[in-house]
Amino acid sequence: MTIISIDFSILYPGVCICKDFEKYQWVSIVNSNTTKKHRSNLEDLTLKYPSINIAYTESRRRKDEQYHVTERIKLHNYFEATDLLISEIEKVVDKTDDLLIAIEGISFGSKGNALVDIAQATGIIKNKLIDTFLNGDVSRFFVFSPGELKNAIGCKGNAPKGDIFTAFKEDPIIESVTDSDLHKAVLEEDWMVTNKGDIVSPIMDMIDAYLGVTKIHGILNQK
Repeated sequence: MTIISIDFSILYPGVCICKDFEKYQWVSIVNSNTTKKHRSNLEDLTLKYPSINIAYTESRRRKDEQYHVTERIKLHNYFEATDLLISEIEKVVDKTDDLLIAIEGISFGSKGNALVDIAQATGIIKNKLIDTFLNGDVSRFFVFSPGELKNAIGCKGNAPKGDIFTAFKEDPIIESVTDSDLHKAVLEEDWMVTNKGDIVSPIMDMIDAYLGVTKIHGILNQK
C-alpha cells in the first residue's frame, strides 16, 4: 500500500509518499519567488537528500488592472502548479500499487479572495489526483480536517506550526520516518528555522503532509 498525503497550498504544496509505513518520498512545489540563498539551500537539500524532490513553477500570480486578466493569470498559474505537482508525484509512485490519497481540508480561517482562490486551486488538484492515481475511485480519497491531522501527531487541534515541527523531530508517531531523508534533514540543517523561530517553506509543508500518513496509520491500528 502506498499513501500519497498532501498538504495543499497555492504557494508551497507539500507531499509525503509513504510505502507500507516503511519508506518515504517527499515532494514539494515552489510557486513563489525566493531569495537566491533560499533557492541555493533547497537545491543543496535535494542533492544531499535524494528522496526529497522540489520543483519550481515559472509563472507567478499577479494583479492586473482588468479583473478578467487577473483571473486568467491566476488560472494559468494554478494549472501549471498542479500539473507540475502531479508530474513530480508520478516520478516516484507506482500506479499499480494499492493507492490511497489523503489531503487536508480547506481551512476556513482564510477569508475573502484568499478563501476563494484556495478553494478553486484545491478543486483542480483533487480532480487531477483522482483521475491520475485512483482512476476515478473516490472511495480511496480521504479529506481530513486540519485539527484531526494535528491530533494524529499528538498535538492540539489548534497547535501552531512550531509544535508540529517539534513533534515531527522528537516523536513522529511512526518510528520508521526517523530513517527518512526529511527527518534527517530537520535534525541536521539549521537553516530550516529562522532567527525568529519560523520554519521555512516548503519544509514545514512537507512535514504537514506527513500528518495524513499518521492519521491513516492511526485509523488502521484501531481496527
